[in-house]
Amino acid sequence: MQVDKEWLATDMSFRDLVHLLKRTGLFPLGLFILAFGVAISVRANLGTGPIVAIPSVLSFATSLSVGTLTIILNLVLMAVAIAVSGRKFPLIQLVQIPVAFLFGFFVDIAMMLTPWITPTNYFVQWVWVVISVPVIALGVYIEMKPKLTYIPADGLVALLATVMHKKVGNVKIVFDWSMVTIAVILSVVLLSGLEGVREGTVFAAFGVGMVLKFFANLEQQFRVDRRYK
Repeated sequence: MQVDKEWLATDMSFRDLVHLLKRTGLFPLGLFILAFGVAISVRANLGTGPIVAIPSVLSFATSLSVGTLTIILNLVLMAVAIAVSGRKFPLIQLVQIPVAFLFGFFVDIAMMLTPWITPTNYFVQWVWVVISVPVIALGVYIEMKPKLTYIPADGLVALLATVMHKKVGNVKIVFDWSMVTIAVILSVVLLSGLEGVREGTVFAAFGVGMVLKFFANLEQQFRVDRRYK
């Protein structure tokens, strides 16, 4: 798992400290943007984004909130990452545990901030679904950019990308489809139909990974352009 160890150094200069603080600030910002995108997808009522597809389905089958179930899911995914990494799992990444709780909290807060999103027809539902995809992708991109830590779901994606020597965006697409598939199975088994997983979920499963790759390519192009100016 590629995590920058700069923040562990004991001999940082003032400039390094300022840089670290900026990066540290980016992380919760990315988390909140991601949570806000999740809330938009839930409010669209056309199927949530893949990252909360399973929590959304389970919220219909239990009395727990989407945020609480998101915390539980992320803790499970962190256990998977530990199993994949074995002894190579950096102990410092246990910080993902409070991060999982923070993200779940942000999801519930974002849900409280978006009751005004009440689509009145199918077209408006799709408008909100389309809006949610780049918001979710932007949140993921900002959250992963500092390489301090990740929410467990994205940490597992980063780990698998490193282990398999694949691009994060490509791994993200496969991971998202896996979440969607599990959510569909749970919905059919527990609710005898599709709840929380619909056509909007399928769109997001494709869209988030593609937009994430677009952001990465855009940043790379920006770096190249600056290099030759």
